[in-house]
Amino acid sequence: MQAFGYDHSGGPEVFEEYDVALPTLKDTDILIENKAFGLNNFERSQRAGVFGATTQRRIPGRDVAGIVKQTGSAITKFHPGDRVVAHGHHSYAEYATSSEANTVLIPAQISFAAAAAIVTPGITAYNALHYFGQAQPGQVVIVKGASGGVGSLAAQLALNLGDQVIGIGSSRNEAYVKSLGVTEYVAYDQQDPAKVLQDQADLVINAAMNGASSQEDIAMVKPGGIIATVAHDEAVVTDKKVQINHISPTREVPDTKALQTIMDLMASQKLTIKIGDVLPFTLAGVRQGHTILENPHAGRVIIAKDAN
Repeated sequence: MQAFGYDHSGGPEVFEEYDVALPTLKDTDILIENKAFGLNNFERSQRAGVFGATTQRRIPGRDVAGIVKQTGSAITKFHPGDRVVAHGHHSYAEYATSSEANTVLIPAQISFAAAAAIVTPGITAYNALHYFGQAQPGQVVIVKGASGGVGSLAAQLALNLGDQVIGIGSSRNEAYVKSLGVTEYVAYDQQDPAKVLQDQADLVINAAMNGASSQEDIAMVKPGGIIATVAHDEAVVTDKKVQINHISPTREVPDTKALQTIMDLMASQKLTIKIGDVLPFTLAGVRQGHTILENPHAGRVIIAKDAN
């Protein structure tokens, strides 16, 4: 089968196209004929060697949307021909694998490209709100980086929970964030969010690039409130009684819980994701996609055979 990967670290040009064998299925595996997969910053960092140099062939990727081709003997919920989206394995390929624990059906009205676009940011946003943020209906939730993939989904999930959501981002993204249903927005390039929103939030979700400005988060959250942040390296010093939870992958929340919630909301037109680029299912498309990831960009980057 066709696959895209690399055997050493470097820039987007290290990607090559390989002809590899179909995965050997275990009893608990689902084989998915790949129609679209999403590109993530984790894969960009992995390719660049941020987590250590690559010394052997790697076919990356987790986000996949396609059609079930084959199932293992223990699979009961899915059948060949089903349209599915999954947080699977080795998605930069013609076929990927998943399990029942990380796969859900795609409603007919949702395209493969849109489904693939929400996997990693959707799971992250869901966990940020519900697990790390412990959100409850009726709270005031501030979302930093509200125009990004994780931030925009977290804002919409909070709105659908019944929370009052305040978005933070640059002034150029205000119209987009308000189009999601967020009525209050603070542009950090025009106002100081820490002053404007001091002690207003029950929950601050910091989904900004690298979780910038933790001291700002502390200023905005109420005493006794929670900060859920993607930041990991910034030292935080405060006497304010707040709980700071660092967002990271977790097995405490099943992937299917997040994916099913998002699929249902998308199907009822209560949630959307911005797609910036849909590129061809080719080596050139993958290299171009990773080149886009190298620079600031708007919207998710998708590789697709069939956007529908």
